Amino acid sequence: MKVILISPTKKAKQRTKNRIREHGPQFEFVNETGTRWLLRAGEWFGWLPRNEFHVECMGKTFVKKVRG
Repeated sequence: MKVILISPTKKAKQRTKNRIREHGPQFEFVNETGTRWLLRAGEWFGWLPRNEFHVECMGKTFVKKVRG
């Protein structure tokens, strides 16, 4: 599995912010379906909407932010 580092977007819902704060910011990427990513962190395992978080790092490679 690929390890990623994420942060919430400005428009992220409270649920997404809470999951990142409680279980992250480092997660294992498991799968994606449409607009959601299945992530794992320790015992926590769940879906987060992709448009509600930034991928800051994948493995050891930082991702260039695209501003829209």
